[in-house]
Amino acid sequence: MSNPFEPPIELQSEKGVFGDHAIRATGRFLYRVIQFQRPFTGTLVYSGWWFRQKIEINGVVVWWKVSWLNISPDVLFTIPPEVYANQASPNQAGGDDVPHGTDLVPSQPIQGRIEIQFTRGLRIRRFRVWFDQQIAYDEIA
Repeated sequence: MSNPFEPPIELQSEKGVFGDHAIRATGRFLYRVIQFQRPFTGTLVYSGWWFRQKIEINGVVVWWKVSWLNISPDVLFTIPPEVYANQASPNQAGGDDVPHGTDLVPSQPIQGRIEIQFTRGLRIRRFRVWFDQQIAYDEIA
């Protein structure tokens, strides 16, 4: 008979990238490029190089900080609709000008959050991206 009060078996920390609508295009020291399909179609670039943390969405800087003394492990930012509003594309197959995916294009700002856990030597151990309080990307190294 097993003990019902026995703690569960400890699971190993699973390494990998998790996100149904996101892929990591590039990942280096203090640098990540992630492509999203939802809640918007676009590319997020996080850079912590040269004593400056910066977050870009589709080439537009949405947050930055000079980090001479410390790197922020928890960052809140806002993505304005102008950054992702031009993502509708015409129907190439039919030749008409009806946009695709307009039901996926939000009309108000998206609240974003990036959480970073570092190991010794400032290597990224975990990198998580949230949009409107829902996790969109989770990377465990």
